[in-house]
Amino acid sequence: MLKNLFKVAIRNIFKDLGYSGLNILGLTLGIASALLLILYIADELSYDRYHKNSERIYRVVSHISEPDDAFDWIVAQIPFAPQVKQDYPEVEECVRLITHGRALFEQGDLKFFEEDVFYADSGIFKVFDYPLIQGEPSKALAEPNSIVITRSFASRYFPNQDPMGQSLKREDKLLKVTGIMEDVPKNSHIRFDALVSRTTLPNEIGSWGNFGVYTYLLLPEDLDVHPFEKKINGMYDKYMAEIFERRGIQIRYSLQPITRIHLHSTYQGEPEPTGSIIYVYIFGIVAFFLILIASLNYMNLATARSIRRAREVGLRKVVGSQRRTLIFQFLAESVTITLISLILALILAALLMPFFNQLAGKSFELTVLFSPLLLFNILGIIILVGVVGGSYPAFYLSGFNPVRVMKGEIRTGRSGITLRKTLVVLQFTISIAMIICTLVVYQQLNHLRKMDVGYDMTNIVTLELPSGAMIDKYPVLKQNLLNDPNIIRVTSTNTAMGEGSPKVLFSMETADGMDERGINFAVVDHDFVETMGIRMLEGRDFSDQTPSDTLQSVVVNQALAQRMNWKDPIGKQVILGEGERIRASVIGVMQDYHQTGMYNEMESLMLVYRTNNRIVYTKIQGDQTSRALEHIEKTWKEIFPRQPFEYNFLEDMFMDQFGSDKKRAVIFTSFTILAII
Repeated sequence: MLKNLFKVAIRNIFKDLGYSGLNILGLTLGIASALLLILYIADELSYDRYHKNSERIYRVVSHISEPDDAFDWIVAQIPFAPQVKQDYPEVEECVRLITHGRALFEQGDLKFFEEDVFYADSGIFKVFDYPLIQGEPSKALAEPNSIVITRSFASRYFPNQDPMGQSLKREDKLLKVTGIMEDVPKNSHIRFDALVSRTTLPNEIGSWGNFGVYTYLLLPEDLDVHPFEKKINGMYDKYMAEIFERRGIQIRYSLQPITRIHLHSTYQGEPEPTGSIIYVYIFGIVAFFLILIASLNYMNLATARSIRRAREVGLRKVVGSQRRTLIFQFLAESVTITLISLILALILAALLMPFFNQLAGKSFELTVLFSPLLLFNILGIIILVGVVGGSYPAFYLSGFNPVRVMKGEIRTGRSGITLRKTLVVLQFTISIAMIICTLVVYQQLNHLRKMDVGYDMTNIVTLELPSGAMIDKYPVLKQNLLNDPNIIRVTSTNTAMGEGSPKVLFSMETADGMDERGINFAVVDHDFVETMGIRMLEGRDFSDQTPSDTLQSVVVNQALAQRMNWKDPIGKQVILGEGERIRASVIGVMQDYHQTGMYNEMESLMLVYRTNNRIVYTKIQGDQTSRALEHIEKTWKEIFPRQPFEYNFLEDMFMDQFGSDKKRAVIFTSFTILAII
């Protein structure tokens, strides 16, 4: 019987190819689009779940409150990890990842600047599942000056060679390759190309007052995490109260499951761009709507075509067909059309995969189309579209009265017309809602992009000096760059624009005398404010004609002046440094600018004047970009002949912060257009 049902179904499909083709086209577009969105959603939900112990790994988050400020950091202090393991037997293992910073790596004639490198504790392979191709996990990062590299990193420096046991030069050190691992999967909240042993750094580096270390704990499977969180906060009284309590600073720790970082974290300074659980919900709804609209199309067309099938139904009933048999027949047609559409949708999805990867920033391969997850969703689509979508037409058509049909009295009833109108209204409602959402998303992006950032990033080229020896040559680089009339200004800073700034305790003048406060600060050259187009509101900027500015002057922003309740900020005292502390005065107040990116609130900020810094900003003539870049490259190669020349435009780096949201907006828009079609 089943064979006959599908045989007749195929015959009816070919009998009216125009109608069938329209249904198949709509379903194919809807299903292919939904499948791609399902892949995207599944990938977003998969972050960090490839670790065997993913449900037991937690990142330590530090919550710091001062008398007049509060903030959260996704890092802890360097001593935290070994101390928490020693004090609390619940901690099975702990590991720290310390940012290495941009550095030049060399192997023979091959030289590359590397940014995705971390110092790591030797226990990292006990906590995380990073498979080693070569090397012993327990020993690979045990010794000082050891380095574990990824497969991609190895191919850059050791083409057609076995890297094991060989050395890489990093500035003044030789690092021995003790392990080769697979590349870190892209669905990771933190990615790297190489790990250097933590023991390479001095043992005494860092104290309870120094933050900046990504810290992870491996906890028992049956441990109740919330009571344990409260328990570890006892470390404040034991190790930190003596340092911070008299300053009114409190520190509290929380434990963040690594499986929630990518989609749920709202903290600043994430090592990789995060996703958004809201977009996962939105794309899930869009995928459902795409299939729903395709199903509604099928139902609408089937009921509209009912008169053409009426005589067939009447004749079948006259010769003895039961209503149940007719229902199965029409459902068989619906399922057959759905299966054909599914096959075409898989082919279309495979053809669109490269474009979708580029659009979404993913790297799906064709094999993912045959994954268990997708096969499960395909089964769901067959049930939803083939059975549920085809059920109303099946029950509607099979209910015709054979006598009236044979007399030619059949007409589309009020219920059929009402249903079609309802379906059309529902389709338009969904489409209009998606169009409105698309406009809202783009307006929000445009609002962020067009907001006043507080500085002028136009035609500014960014260079980086990763080593102390290169930084020492900054004055020569600056002078030679300024010899070209196409270069307007050159300045330097230790903190990249829009990427946050370090926070340090400074003694600040208050109404009750000098009081220590955690202050965000940046070290800059004397012409930084002018080069970046930052407006001075009171007082003056740093001057190279005033030597004392390098030690005895600071510039603050509006937010800091307001935070300190300074009605007249000029002349207010700040004590810098440790040991031989230097008393400096506020010489100017500048307009606030977004140092921590457009997604974060404006922070209080203080500028300190030092001549040589690692990040160089060069303002060039907008109509002479190529000539200016030629001069910059020529000057670089003259001063740093052994260093690769790399540059970025500050405007491009600024736009990168909107990259993830822009991709999601384009995806949403693309599938909205498909839904309308």
